[in-house]
Amino acid sequence: MKKLQIIFLLTLSLNSFSQKIYYKINGGKPVDEIKYTQAKESIYKKGKLEELLLKTKKTEDSIIHFVRLGALSTTPDGFDPYAETKKYIGTRFQIEKFVNEKQKNFDKNFLSGKPTFINFWFTRCPPCIEEIPLLNELKEKFKGKANFITISFNDKKTIDEFTKQQPFNFQHIADSKKQIDGLNISAFPTSLILDKNGIIKFVFGEVTGETQDIEVIFEGLL
Repeated sequence: MKKLQIIFLLTLSLNSFSQKIYYKINGGKPVDEIKYTQAKESIYKKGKLEELLLKTKKTEDSIIHFVRLGALSTTPDGFDPYAETKKYIGTRFQIEKFVNEKQKNFDKNFLSGKPTFINFWFTRCPPCIEEIPLLNELKEKFKGKANFITISFNDKKTIDEFTKQQPFNFQHIADSKKQIDGLNISAFPTSLILDKNGIIKFVFGEVTGETQDIEVIFEGLL
């Protein structure tokens, strides 16, 4: 009898501490594994699935994965313009290859300690210009908690003249064509999100309509 009681109590204990897994898809309400799989299958039928884990939240009785699901954005011939840059996910962003306003290379630990948002753009890029107000709002929301940097092949004078007319409240790194080419960035805008150790975690195209996802990512990295 005592043996049965011990088994029952052990089973009850395990059930009490087991955590149910849920998925919060594109900012929606949490769903279980079955509905999550169904959502992925539905998108997969429309095109190549892009699945991004934005952050994970754990409580005593549940684990919630915040994910973004969508059809991969490609050109009409099926080419992903960000594929080559995405290969750098999981590697450290080498900020020391870039120079500051004094034409000195940044220290390799310059980005350590805070998450970082890096936006690659140029002044005559319409979609780059369109998303600037949203990027300014993002910086304001996480001011002091994260690094916000732009990198461009434009020279400093061109960027300074542009920002007099259109405020862009990031730290700007100019004259970086060689480094941009080295990262295989050919589509603009391209944005990278780095963790506190400077490791590339996400690669985005235009952020218009995706700022909520980016906010979730930062909340998970802080």
